[in-house]
Amino acid sequence: MGKLTDKVAKGVFWVLMEKFGIQAAHFVVTLVLARLLTPNDYGTVALLSVFVAVSNVLVDSGFSKALVQKKDATQTDYNTVFYISMALAAVLYSALFFSAPLVAKFYDVPELGAMLRVMALSLVFHSLNNVQGVEMNRKMLFHLSFRISWARVAVSAVVGVALALAGYGPWALVWASVSGGVAGVIARQLVIRWRPTLSFSWDSARSLFRFGWKMMAASLLNSVFSNLYALVIGKFYTKADLAFVKKGSHIPKLIGNTADATLSKVTFPALVRLQDDPAKLRNAMRRMIKCSTFVVFPLMACSALVAEPMVALMYGDRWLPIVPFMQLTCFAVAFKPFDSINFQAINARGRSDIYLKLIVLRRVVGLLLMALALPYGVMTFMVCSAIVYGPIGVVMNSLPNRNVLKYSIAMQLCDVLPSLALTVVLAAVVFGIGCIPVGGKLLLFPQVAVGFAVYGALAVWLRFRPVGEFADMLLPHVRKRSAGLSRPVEWLSRRCSK
Repeated sequence: MGKLTDKVAKGVFWVLMEKFGIQAAHFVVTLVLARLLTPNDYGTVALLSVFVAVSNVLVDSGFSKALVQKKDATQTDYNTVFYISMALAAVLYSALFFSAPLVAKFYDVPELGAMLRVMALSLVFHSLNNVQGVEMNRKMLFHLSFRISWARVAVSAVVGVALALAGYGPWALVWASVSGGVAGVIARQLVIRWRPTLSFSWDSARSLFRFGWKMMAASLLNSVFSNLYALVIGKFYTKADLAFVKKGSHIPKLIGNTADATLSKVTFPALVRLQDDPAKLRNAMRRMIKCSTFVVFPLMACSALVAEPMVALMYGDRWLPIVPFMQLTCFAVAFKPFDSINFQAINARGRSDIYLKLIVLRRVVGLLLMALALPYGVMTFMVCSAIVYGPIGVVMNSLPNRNVLKYSIAMQLCDVLPSLALTVVLAAVVFGIGCIPVGGKLLLFPQVAVGFAVYGALAVWLRFRPVGEFADMLLPHVRKRSAGLSRPVEWLSRRCSK
């Protein structure tokens, strides 16, 4: 367990560096582009991203998860997944290429056809990167993923901003995406030593597909459903509405999903190693839920409370209509750790059948809510998506682990109550400072700084275990870089690990 814990700690550190560092850079670029492009430009490209996202799920076909889950994966297994992914990418790209005019006609936007044909090239890049990504995850080489992501984002940012300044409108976003994909492929080929050989096995394909098809079906349902609202809003409302919804969800998803994805990316390979010991798997799951909610809850609460001055300062007043959508998304993203970690634990046990059933049930409920809300406008549509669907999903996802790992929804709620209580205190502080009769933009930084200072101080004073967990993760890296900084980190580790 010691070596595994060390690997998880190092993995979390590097993935945090990757996710938050990359997202911070991406966020800065987004701010620049939001000043240069219009809501209609963003709405146009948002329509395209739906088709590409769903197709990428089909390219993967669940094989990457199956490879990570398989204990004794061979070179033949890797080759098989590589060649199948390449074949699927070619088929799906051809389908999108020839159907592009129909998509443009459906939305009555002539330029969508050419844009889709270019943006769909990301399918090829995804298929080339798929197996290298599995290799990094299996060996937990997250420091390499960090470097690759920086190369990809740097190229994408330069291309996107340059073309936006040159007046290319939505094409700036399209070419930014494509150039980032090319850079990602080149970078992975340079740093990952794995190369395909001329071997292929239908037996391997069938074995991996028995586990992977359920993961693929669940991921496909997830992707279709999470992107369906974009198709519906783009068709029944306006492109500006779609841009406001997408941009409103950007900040909370960037913050919350980055924290959640960091733990998920590292924890699934780690949980797989504990799959034969339900007691240790349950304890690891509890620690992960406590740590993720300790970070996500206050981030979402603070983001919702300062949404208006934040949007005005970063994007400008013409983007203020995104504020209510941003607040709704903050509420929805706060539930993400429950969903993700429950799913990770189920899949680590090899129960992809339960995972698929849960996804199907949740999506049926979601579609019913979507159909009921559609006639009442885009705001009602999003309220049902966030306020109603989120809590229902948490209850559904937690039910199987009551039997599989003896970890019920009541136990999960008890584990997160301390973080929730501290978040209420943070929210009260942030809201109170916001009531001071001074310009909203001027109060933004004091609100955030004081709120999180109070949150952190109370967490340390009350000896919250997640503080000790994060201190333990940081300690090996801090010791190498700063002897002075290592002392307070060691003190936090000792104080909050008891």
